[in-house]
Amino acid sequence: MPKKQIKGIIAVTPQDKSQFYKEAFVGNVIDEEVKIPKELGTEHPFDFEMAEKVYKKTGIVSGAINKFTDSIVGDFTIKVKNPNVESLLNEFIRDTDFATVLREWIREGLVKGNGFMELDFKENKMRVLNANHMFVKRNRKGKVLMYNQFVGNVKRFTVGKTKITPFEPNQIAHLQMNKIANEAYGIGIIWPNERVIENLVVNEQDLHRLITRKAGAPLHVRVGPEGEHVNTADVQEFKNLLTFMNTRTEWVTDGNVKIEAINMGDLGRGLIETLEHDVEMLSAGMEIPQVLFGRGSIPEGLAKVQLEAFQRKVRSIQEEIESIIEEKIFQPLLIANGFQEDVEFLWNLPGEDEKNKRIEKISSLMNSVSPALRAMFELELARLMDFEDAEDFLMSPDEANKKAEEQEQREESIEREREETNTPQPEVPGAKPNANQSVQHTIQNKNESVKHIDHSEMTIKEFVNLKEFKDFTYIDYLTRILNLLGRDKFETLKALTKEDLAVGLLSNSEVEKLRVILKDGFKNNKTIREIEGRINEDMNLKDRIVKGNVVATGLARANSIARTETVRVSNQALMNLYGENDIQKYRFLAALSDRTCPICEGLNAQVFDIKEASPGVNMPPIHTSCRCSTIAIVE
Repeated sequence: MPKKQIKGIIAVTPQDKSQFYKEAFVGNVIDEEVKIPKELGTEHPFDFEMAEKVYKKTGIVSGAINKFTDSIVGDFTIKVKNPNVESLLNEFIRDTDFATVLREWIREGLVKGNGFMELDFKENKMRVLNANHMFVKRNRKGKVLMYNQFVGNVKRFTVGKTKITPFEPNQIAHLQMNKIANEAYGIGIIWPNERVIENLVVNEQDLHRLITRKAGAPLHVRVGPEGEHVNTADVQEFKNLLTFMNTRTEWVTDGNVKIEAINMGDLGRGLIETLEHDVEMLSAGMEIPQVLFGRGSIPEGLAKVQLEAFQRKVRSIQEEIESIIEEKIFQPLLIANGFQEDVEFLWNLPGEDEKNKRIEKISSLMNSVSPALRAMFELELARLMDFEDAEDFLMSPDEANKKAEEQEQREESIEREREETNTPQPEVPGAKPNANQSVQHTIQNKNESVKHIDHSEMTIKEFVNLKEFKDFTYIDYLTRILNLLGRDKFETLKALTKEDLAVGLLSNSEVEKLRVILKDGFKNNKTIREIEGRINEDMNLKDRIVKGNVVATGLARANSIARTETVRVSNQALMNLYGENDIQKYRFLAALSDRTCPICEGLNAQVFDIKEASPGVNMPPIHTSCRCSTIAIVE
C-alpha cells in the first residue's frame, strides 16, 4: 500500500531530510504505546493537563517557571559568514516574532517537559502546539516516525473515524526538558516536584484555615455539671444560641455552663516551619535559588553560590535549545531557500560578567599605554566583541609603533612649515587627513586645485576619514558604528506607505539587506565600489522618483547610497562617541578638492556645539555623496 500523502507545511525534499535523520543505532527502545488508540504513538509519562493546571493555579510554581523562562530567553545573536543568509534569518526572526514564540515554547517544555513547535518555511511561520494533544510515534530504534495531534477524549476514540492530524518529523521542533535516556518525552520540572507542590498547597491551606479559626476565637462550651448526663436537646439549644454571639454580646449563664476559648498552642508555628521546609524542597527540586523565591534571610555568600549554580543550569538548557534551533529550524529554513551554510545561534547571557569586566578594564587602560600595547588591547577588544577578521584591518603592535613615529615626524614637519610661512591655520587636535590636506593646499599653492581622486576605490576607513587622534582609535569608532547600525531606522530611505514604495524608497526587507551590507563593509573595511556592487547585486534598486520625475536611476542609486550612508552612519557614531566622553564641541572638516561644494567649503573649520549638531545643516552628510567629517575639540 503506498504511503499516505501528508499535507504538511514544510518545503524539504526527502534528499534534504536524509541529512538530518539517519538510522545509525542498533540498540532498541521500548515505548509504551497508548492503549486506546495505539495508533497515536507513545503514552505520555504523566498527565500533561495536570501540570498545566498546577502552573495556572499555583502562584509559587508559575512564578518559578516564569523566572526560569525569563533567565533562558534573553537577547541572542546569529553567527553566519554569508551576509545573504544573515539577512534571510533576520527577516525570519522579525516576521515570526521569534523571541515571543521561543518563550511560549520553552514555557511548555518547563511545565510539561515537552514543547512542540509547528514549522512552516514556505510562509515563514511557526507556532507552539499544546503538548497535551501531541504524541510521538517512534520505531524500535528510537527514530521518530511522525508526530500525531489528537484533540479530544481518548476514551471516545474510534479507529478510522476519529481525526488525527499527523506531522512529519521535519514539521515539528520538539523540545524535551529534563529528558531521561531513550524516553520519547521529557518530564519537565513540575512532575518530579508534584508531591512537594501538593504538600505545599495543602499545608498553606491548613495554615490559613488555622489562622482564620484563631482569629474567630473558637470556643468550647460545657453544659451541665461535670460528670452528669445532659439532655441532647439542651446541648443543641445552647449551640443554636452561640450563632448569635459576637463581640458586642455579653453572656450570663448559671454555674452549669462553662465557656472557654480553645488553646491551639504553637500549632501555627509548626505549620509555618513545614511550609518553609516545603519551599526549600521545591527550590532544590526545581534547581532555582531560594533568593528567587523571595526568601530574604539567605546569607549573601550562599545566595551568590546558588545564583552561580542557577546560571550554569540556565546555560546548559540554553545550549540544548541552541542545538535544536540550529538543526530543526535554521538549517531546514536555509535548505528551503536554497542555501547550505553553517549557522550558530548564541544567547547573549547576562552572566557574561567576566567578559564585560575584561572589556571595561581594557578600555580604561587604553589611553595610558604605549601605541604598541594599545594595538594589542584593540585586537583583544575585537576578539571579545566577536569582530570577525579584525586582524585584517587593525594594526599590529609593530605597525602601531611605526605609525606613531611617522605621525610625530609629520606633525613636526607641518609645524616647521607653518612657522616658515607664518600661515595661520585652524587649531585642530590630532593629524586628521582633511586638516593636513587643508594646510598643504594653502602652503603649496592657494590657487592650485587638488587633483580628483577616484573615491570608489577607497576603503571605508579612508573614505569617511575616521583617523584616530588623541584618546580615540578606529576600534572605538567601529564599536559605535556597528552598535548604531544594529538599531538605525534609515528614516530617509525607508518606505512607510505603498506610495513611498512606488517612488523608489526601500521596503523593510531591503532596509535589512542594506543594514547587513553596511555592517559587513565596516567590519571588513571594504571599498566603496565593493559596497556599491553588493547593493546592486542584493537589492535591485528601483528608480527614485520625485514629483513625477526620475531623479536617480536604480543603477546610479547604489553608488550614492554607499557613499552617503557610510558618511552618515560614521558621523552619527562619532557624535555618540563624543557624547559618551563628555566632549562639548566639534570642528567641521570639509573634504577639500576641486569638487567641494560651496556649502561644505563655507562650513570648513567652523566649530559647533555637540548639542546643536544637525545632519545636513552643520553635520555631515550635508548632501548626497558628501565626504565631509568632524573632529572633536578636546580641551
